[in-house]
Amino acid sequence: MKGIIVLDEGGLKKASIGLENIRVNPDLFSSFISAIQAYAIRSVGSEMKEVTYSSVKLMIGRAGPYHVVTLHAIDDTDAEWNHRASISVLETQDYMLDDHHLGILRELLTGEVISADEVETGIDTLTSFRSE
Repeated sequence: MKGIIVLDEGGLKKASIGLENIRVNPDLFSSFISAIQAYAIRSVGSEMKEVTYSSVKLMIGRAGPYHVVTLHAIDDTDAEWNHRASISVLETQDYMLDDHHLGILRELLTGEVISADEVETGIDTLTSFRSE
């Protein structure tokens, strides 16, 4: 998995993880995803679940009020599992998006175990709604 972006209902970025390794402007990307979803709903009647662009596969899903977008290499055999795992992290009783959940998402992305202190101090690979 290359990156994770969490958007609210209005398409505003609430969190992004791993985008420092990908040349993506998270705000423009959020607008792009919102436009794709709006077009899909009007044209097809349902939201888009997957988009392939160049060498990247975007998988889009929902966790309560959030759109969760995961970015994968085209040949990533674990893409579906990682995408579902990312969504399930946010599917809590109250759909909290806090540093604890963002830390779990980062661990999914990197495979590195990180401490609560690292999450709370705003490590550079983690952008949460608190830092915006």
